[in-house]
Amino acid sequence: MDDNELDRLFGEVSESGSKPEKEPSKDKENEASGKEVSDSERAEEVLRKNGFIVSKYKESSGDDEEGSDEEPSDEEEKEESEDSEDTEENEDPEESEEEDEESGEGSEEDEESDEDSEEESGEDDEEDSESEEVPAREKPKKKAKKKPARRLNKKGITIICLLVLIIGLAALIWFLPAFRVRNVHVEGNVSQTDQEILRQLKLEYNAHLMGGVSGNILDVIRLDYGKTEERIKRENPYIEDIRVSVKLPSTVDVTVKERQKVCYIRTPDGYAALDKDGIVLELSSNDTGKRVRPVICGLNVKYAELGKPVTIGNANDYKKAIIVLGAILAADNASIGDNYSMFENTLEVRMLPSGYIFLTVYSPSGKMIQIKLNNLDKISDKMAWLLYAFNSEALDKTKTKGFLDMTGDDPTLREY
Repeated sequence: MDDNELDRLFGEVSESGSKPEKEPSKDKENEASGKEVSDSERAEEVLRKNGFIVSKYKESSGDDEEGSDEEPSDEEEKEESEDSEDTEENEDPEESEEEDEESGEGSEEDEESDEDSEEESGEDDEEDSESEEVPAREKPKKKAKKKPARRLNKKGITIICLLVLIIGLAALIWFLPAFRVRNVHVEGNVSQTDQEILRQLKLEYNAHLMGGVSGNILDVIRLDYGKTEERIKRENPYIEDIRVSVKLPSTVDVTVKERQKVCYIRTPDGYAALDKDGIVLELSSNDTGKRVRPVICGLNVKYAELGKPVTIGNANDYKKAIIVLGAILAADNASIGDNYSMFENTLEVRMLPSGYIFLTVYSPSGKMIQIKLNNLDKISDKMAWLLYAFNSEALDKTKTKGFLDMTGDDPTLREY
């Protein structure tokens, strides 16, 4: 700073009219101490006396770019404290008030900056800073709503009503006469009587209709006796299928599908009754004295169990015998007005290894006739003609002891 600038500064000070109290100048002290005072130091001293704060920085050396701050000496600290006291005395009251206001604003800004720094530093400091501001800005708490409580009450009432309704319906179902067995309808049975079916159902009069409802979920929905149906089919081979269901009021409907006994076969222990599919329907011993007909002979029976298909070595022969018996039964069904049943009077169907088939049949008069067949060609027509011959008593009038040969186109009586 040159002399012109110093003169300008001194001139402004004199014009302002403020006359700071005189103090022993620093020049004199420096002169007393034998130190030289530079123009820059004098300028700084004048600025401090007029209320300006001048900070001193130690010039950094040329080698260090950043520079390092050094602590001021004791003498410099004393001089700064003296200058600050002088400036405080020389300040006007109005200026001090303005400075106080500014300092207050600055302090508020400092507080806000401190709070921001505390928020960034950690969650604990953030909670502390919020606790200082929240009381002034805290909103009044809302009152708890009562609607959820009402909904819960309504829900509870609904549940109670449903429970009461269910209990009431259960009581009605249990005690009303409409849910007690009064009638049973059975249909589809031929070989089994209604009483036999009812005994197998184990269904008693005045029993509860819902007592037998069981089985899978579909059976329960349809109100069927599912487990009872399965049990009857296992225990009674004659029952191929059965359906037992509830029908209000007080009625149980039973629909039966039976297996028809077609023939008997010889077993080591006696006889086994079979249907057309070879399912064993009955097992009987030789000493029962039961009338068994027709019997298929010449089969190699390996295994026979009640309710299961029979195991036969020559299964094709069994199938041929069943076809022959089917043709005889069809001829009986086609006959009108005749009481004679050729199927019931057929004693035996014997299968020979040579491929021939021998039938043993009783005529209406009780005469035993044997018929020889070699193949199944036109078997239905042959059985229809044979039934006609029995009904016309043409075979009873013959005195030849032999058999009826039907292997050719024209049936012929031949002697043994």
